[in-house]
Amino acid sequence: MKKTCLAAFVLAGAAAPGAYAQSSVTLYGIVDSGILYKTHVGAGGSAWALGTGIDSTNRWGLTGREDLGGGLHATFELESGFRISTGASINGGLPASSGTVLFDRGATVGLSSDVAGGILLGKNRSPLLRILARIDIEGYSNFGSLNNLLYQNLSGYTGYQYSWVDNSVEYMSPEIAGFQGSAMYAFGGVAGDTRTKRVISLGGSYRTGSFLAGAAYFTGRDVTGATDATTARAYTVGANYAWSQFEFMLDFSNFKNPTRNTSDNFYTAEIAYSPTSFWIVTATYIRQDDRVTNDRDASLYKLGASYLLSRATSLYSFIGYVKNNRLATLGLQNSTPAGVVGANQFGFAAGIRHTF
Repeated sequence: MKKTCLAAFVLAGAAAPGAYAQSSVTLYGIVDSGILYKTHVGAGGSAWALGTGIDSTNRWGLTGREDLGGGLHATFELESGFRISTGASINGGLPASSGTVLFDRGATVGLSSDVAGGILLGKNRSPLLRILARIDIEGYSNFGSLNNLLYQNLSGYTGYQYSWVDNSVEYMSPEIAGFQGSAMYAFGGVAGDTRTKRVISLGGSYRTGSFLAGAAYFTGRDVTGATDATTARAYTVGANYAWSQFEFMLDFSNFKNPTRNTSDNFYTAEIAYSPTSFWIVTATYIRQDDRVTNDRDASLYKLGASYLLSRATSLYSFIGYVKNNRLATLGLQNSTPAGVVGANQFGFAAGIRHTF
């Protein structure tokens, strides 16, 4: 993501005369909107709408970094999502009773070392989210990409809860010979109980030349805190490869809820073609395979095109179709699966996306 420096300044150190630390704060974000048409939404009808975040979720954020010397840095990041159609905060998909969550897409502070890696404390991105977004060649689009998988509500966690984890500590390793890893532990916050609402996630990637591979694991206990049972488990293994004007991606993911005995496999293939430096054409196929009953099997097909007006601004258009079996609810978008159980869904979108 392109980030623009908001301020950079040098502070005089108080520890010793002549000592100093260089600090910077960066403002960044994405604004994305367009026209969206989908069948089988809400009560089952078709709908035209002004879409908000059709391709990328609208967001703004601040990152900060202070050089402490000796290759050690203090860091922070705050990120908030919003709906461009109304200006309202997305609020992390949480109910109104939870109150306003200003930085719903992450709030962390930590230390990083050029040699040893970094520690982040707060509301972290899970390693599962990091790996899926890293290997996805569709830019982790909200319309028909690996992003969809987390939001099918197939276990005890929502896609949001798989992605950003409260009360967590995350270690990010440095990249060594192409390898980079992360590990996250989330405290449940229940006095005298280390199991209730606990989350653990691990991830790693390897890059060499134009090849990138990644894998991640996630396990979470009952998010409501009513029990200490494990209600969400997920893992993913995938890779992408760029060759000439083409880029290819294959991924296998599984989501399960041991307390409900549910288990769903997802097989995803993506291809991107850049005939010129301004055009990108993509195609995606996602197959959902329910391991309990084929009545919940589904297939998603998507074609997309983007035209770069500049390094920061692009126009895009998508067309997609989902074939759902009798009990399936796979949807074209991450946050809005098919509104009617077992109904197929067709969708079209055209919009503009700007990063800053």
